Amino acid sequence: MSASSASRATRATRATRARSAAIGLLGLGLGLAGLLGAAGAFADPAASAESAWSSLPAIARTPLENPLEQRGREVFEERCAACHGPIPKDTIGPPYLPLMPGTRALQARYKGAEPAELEQRKDLAPELIKAVVRGGLNSMPFFRPTELSDDDLTALSAYLTRKQR
Repeated sequence: MSASSASRATRATRATRARSAAIGLLGLGLGLAGLLGAAGAFADPAASAESAWSSLPAIARTPLENPLEQRGREVFEERCAACHGPIPKDTIGPPYLPLMPGTRALQARYKGAEPAELEQRKDLAPELIKAVVRGGLNSMPFFRPTELSDDDLTALSAYLTRKQR
């Protein structure tokens, strides 16, 4: 085999390897794009109908006069009531997955000295609500501004502190 033939064979081998690598990277890129696209579709836990964060069935309530408090009620029902709502009396379910874990935790903590349901409390300060929502507490997760806007957090605080006025 001459030097020029060997050189052509080496170049052909390199070109074949480069094409194979490019095809592999393209496939990897398409695979990652598909995964990221699927993950992006469910980035907001409340955006999916299959989500545990889906709103509970709406309870017919009289609208509040204050629009900020009304928005706060809506935020509470959408984001908080699944853990912090009233404990249902007649439920069937697994004992290892109790309903309303937030209400139950507050019930255990206050032992009747304060209401366990956040909507019934008269001692909550807006600063405390904002600190707990943004930072989390014990088993309660924190909520970033991309998950709960500052405006919605202000409305939630207005709603939960309305009984103090």
